[in-house]
Amino acid sequence: MSDDSFEGLDCEHRIDTNVKQGKLPVYSKSCTIASEIANQHIPALRSHCEYCINHSKKPKSDNEAVRGLINHRLYEIQKYTPQNIILGDRGKQKSVSTTKEQKLGAGVGTEMSKLIPKQLEHAGCSCKDYAKKMNRWGVEGCKQRFDQIVEYLVQKGNSSPLMGWIPSSATRVVAKKLLTRAIRSAEKNLPPSKFTWFTAVATAPRTDCTLQRSIDSMVVAGFNPVIFAEPDSTKVSSCQTIHNKKRKGVWYNWIQSCEYALQHSTANVIMTAQDDSLFHPDCKTFSEKILWPAEDCGFVSLYTPKHYSIVPHFKTKLRDAGVNRVWTKSLWGACALIWPREILEAVMEHEITKTWLGAPTKSRSQSVMDKRRADPTMVQNSDTALGKIMNRMKRSMYFVDPSPVEHISQYSVVGHGDNKGRRNCMRCAKWAEPLEDQVPINFDPVDIKT
Repeated sequence: MSDDSFEGLDCEHRIDTNVKQGKLPVYSKSCTIASEIANQHIPALRSHCEYCINHSKKPKSDNEAVRGLINHRLYEIQKYTPQNIILGDRGKQKSVSTTKEQKLGAGVGTEMSKLIPKQLEHAGCSCKDYAKKMNRWGVEGCKQRFDQIVEYLVQKGNSSPLMGWIPSSATRVVAKKLLTRAIRSAEKNLPPSKFTWFTAVATAPRTDCTLQRSIDSMVVAGFNPVIFAEPDSTKVSSCQTIHNKKRKGVWYNWIQSCEYALQHSTANVIMTAQDDSLFHPDCKTFSEKILWPAEDCGFVSLYTPKHYSIVPHFKTKLRDAGVNRVWTKSLWGACALIWPREILEAVMEHEITKTWLGAPTKSRSQSVMDKRRADPTMVQNSDTALGKIMNRMKRSMYFVDPSPVEHISQYSVVGHGDNKGRRNCMRCAKWAEPLEDQVPINFDPVDIKT
């Protein structure tokens, strides 16, 4: 059966048409869904309609068959139209003009500008600047600032011809619809991320269990955590969990989580997290904008304890906010560390990793070290070990401040006291505000030695 016949393929989105556009082939039918997406006439072909209706997971919608129609027409345009000429309305030729993407870049702001009638633009309008700002915020940033952007559109509609065709009573409703459409369009055009993630969460039995809260916050932020659970740990049914049949202890459970991530995934970014960490909703999207701060970066910590927010030798003086490098002999806090895959691989092979027995006691007791050697489940102080390894490898350590991750457990599961003093974050990020508005992205900070 030819592509001119649509027998047996009923669809309310296919209409009769006979549009002539220069030398382009003429077809008897058009797809209104594809035409609306492409913002131009898109002919319908039987092969695509059949797939769309009978085989697609999302029939009669924006699916792979509809996108195929658009691509087919774009190929025809390229084939039949001179390179320096494009088709205007009714098939008339016109000179190529600069596209919105070329002027503004790609993103939600550009997609929004496409929805505003061109005749309503005027000299001195700040809309282009705001569109560029929306593009910088990205899809997730615009979602978080949804109400803020709507308010801007409403104000512009009341003070300029931006949405002058809309009754004042309906301006807010229309602004919300336009922004929603712009976000959806931008999402479809998002390039694939160059980062692939594996999130490993270590947990152990707690009196004040915080695991569920921690996991929920990770999921909201966009992570897909895998739990590595000591025996008798609280269970979370919504996540993949590796249950230890025998207790491994803090250090070796952490090693297990890293080895599993390296062996069972091809992720180029691996985050190791603890079960008493609460994540800001922007953590993942913000992290992808700052990876990696320097060529010698060992890890980025989304948790910044009080100790690293204060200028050395001062009790209360705060350092500048930002993504800051910290020089430290003994690392404090490993609640949420983000590793380049190749660095974590090197850490697993490091001598300290294989021989670590925990931080020495104040008395330097050899008997304690002997007990740990005999019983590896007693080995703790993962953060101390990692600080030593980073220094030995000559790798830099970066901390995000204000801290996007909060340390929420009231008591240490390994007997390190309550959640006070230098162990807790002094300057935690505000959840109601986007991270990008709170943390300056500055990769040339003053090194702080601690």
